[in-house]
Amino acid sequence: MIYSEIARQLQLFVQAVIVGAVLIFVYDLLRVFRRVVKHSVIGIAVQDMLFWMLCALEMFAFMYRQNDGIIRGFLILGAFCGMLLYRMLLSRWVVKGGTAMLRCMCGVIGRFFYVVSAPIRFLTGIMGRRMQKNVCRKKKMVRYMKKRLKKLGKAVRIGFSKL
Repeated sequence: MIYSEIARQLQLFVQAVIVGAVLIFVYDLLRVFRRVVKHSVIGIAVQDMLFWMLCALEMFAFMYRQNDGIIRGFLILGAFCGMLLYRMLLSRWVVKGGTAMLRCMCGVIGRFFYVVSAPIRFLTGIMGRRMQKNVCRKKKMVRYMKKRLKKLGKAVRIGFSKL
């Protein structure tokens, strides 16, 4: 009976270690995203605040589900140990590899959309040139009309002066 309770508490401790490692893994994914997409200092602060609030809620939910809502120090210590172990053993590799992979994926996706959008860019280039030609034609027509109106105005003034 006592051994089963000790085994249960040990199992809870191991689960807390895993929860802590998973929380830091998710934070590393956020770090990867930040390395690929630049953020302002305020944006990073808001992201961190929201992330750690969600982590606190998740930790409370874990304790509520697994331990009937009783907050135990050894569960918090287990989560901290999981975070520390993950940080020391895997974090560097996950961030470097994840950043390289995400940048590569963004490059491939960017090239794909560049190739797919080539006909659209070609057509808009043609349409843009046609519109420029139309604008030039309109400007020429406006200049021509101004000259004709000036001549007509001079002729009308000359005609009025002869009267």
